[in-house]
Order: sequence, then structure tokens, then C-alpha cells
Amino acid sequence: MMKISLDKKYCKEYARESNKVHDIVPVTYQTFTIKNKKYFQLDGYNSTVDINKTGVLKQSDYKMQFDKDTAKEFIKLLTKELDI
Repeated sequence: MMKISLDKKYCKEYARESNKVHDIVPVTYQTFTIKNKKYFQLDGYNSTVDINKTGVLKQSDYKMQFDKDTAKEFIKLLTKELDI
């Protein structure tokens, strides 16, 4: 599982020669608190998973965790890069 850090030590802009828009994949989210610190977690699944079916989802293919400070930094970055 990864906890997102936008500190310049961990987060750098990376220009690629070729880019593409990826297919939409199912995503779930949850919030939880550990040691009085609240987290927001995104869980992404490959495109064959139907998150609308009842029952237990398989383990997610990736997870991203944000605490409040990291979420603020991520919002700043999205606002800047997408001219929101």
C-alpha cells in the first residue's frame, strides 16, 4: 500500500515521450482514523471487477492513501496542473 507524499524528495514531474488516456477502472474509497489522524484511501481494481455486485471484493490492484496535509498538497497540484 502506498501513502502519497508530494514532498519534492518523493514527487517529481516526469515527462514521457508518449502518453495515453487509460481506460476507466472501478474504484472504491474509504476513510479511517489511526492515532487521531484521519486518512482517505482509494482502492483501484482491474477493469474486470464489478464493484456493484454484492459480496466481497477481491484485493485491490492498487491503493493510495492521503492524510489531510497530503490531500491539501494534492489539491494544489491538481489545481495548478489542470488550471482549475
